[in-house]
Amino acid sequence: MTRQLAEFLEGYMTGLQKGTPWLFPSPSAKEGHTMDIRKPFRRVVSAAGMDPDEVVRHTLRHTAITHLVQAGVDLPTVKRISGHKTLIMVERYAHQNGEHIKTAMDKLEDRYLKIK
Repeated sequence: MTRQLAEFLEGYMTGLQKGTPWLFPSPSAKEGHTMDIRKPFRRVVSAAGMDPDEVVRHTLRHTAITHLVQAGVDLPTVKRISGHKTLIMVERYAHQNGEHIKTAMDKLEDRYLKIK
């Protein structure tokens, strides 16, 4: 969890009614809290001007993993953060963009130049 998300949730929880046992309480739910996030997620995606049939919850996971890899986080660390069991599964999500590949090749070239 990022520091920003932790701070947001801390503030969010402070605003909940005292004694509320749920992070996402729902007065209309029999259980007292949201059990199924599909409808709210689709509503938020639509409100953002995107197609909820194309932007699904897994899209967030895929995007976060891709951003970690493009930020230079090593794959074993990404595997641990994402909870994947194998590096092969992480590699499926690790799509590199052209700039990311160029940066990697520049690092390799710089290393070779230092050796000469």
